[in-house]
Amino acid sequence: MKLGNTKSAFTLAEVLVTLMIIGVIAAMTIPSLMQSTAQQEFKAAYKKAVSMINQAVTLNYALDGRDATDYPGTKFYDLLTQRLNVMSTNSNQELYTADGMWFKSTGDAYVALTPKSDCNANDQATEGNICAMVTVDVNGQKGPNKPTTATSRIFDIFTIAIYPQKALPAGDTMGRVLYEK
Repeated sequence: MKLGNTKSAFTLAEVLVTLMIIGVIAAMTIPSLMQSTAQQEFKAAYKKAVSMINQAVTLNYALDGRDATDYPGTKFYDLLTQRLNVMSTNSNQELYTADGMWFKSTGDAYVALTPKSDCNANDQATEGNICAMVTVDVNGQKGPNKPTTATSRIFDIFTIAIYPQKALPAGDTMGRVLYEK
């Protein structure tokens, strides 16, 4: 014969142990998830930057009949300022767009490709026919402000090669960053 009602429940100690286990698992997994998320954001922004430059080159050709062969090397900055939604520029031929991206048309690149001053409109997208190189920091002044040089760890600075009528990722590494899963 039982006396009174007996209820089964978790003790405070059991609840605290369960919460501690959940906390430890969260502390181990959240940093890697955050890093992976940031890398995916950088890749998506890089795709957007390549698309923006492609649209600028196409629009310039449609409106003025001038392709990237008319803007070799650092002169490509002029095309960028005309065709992108530019918020600010500086004396170093750097510009910021409305979405916070930083662009610089430069001969320097984080890949071993060099623009030619005499790129040929008849030779479309071969390595020896690069009209200009554009460096883009996809999140502007926010960190980490490091160039991406490998696909294993993706940062926020990328390089884009400008061919006579299109923009493509500069070099094999940039292409793998953009197109690999």
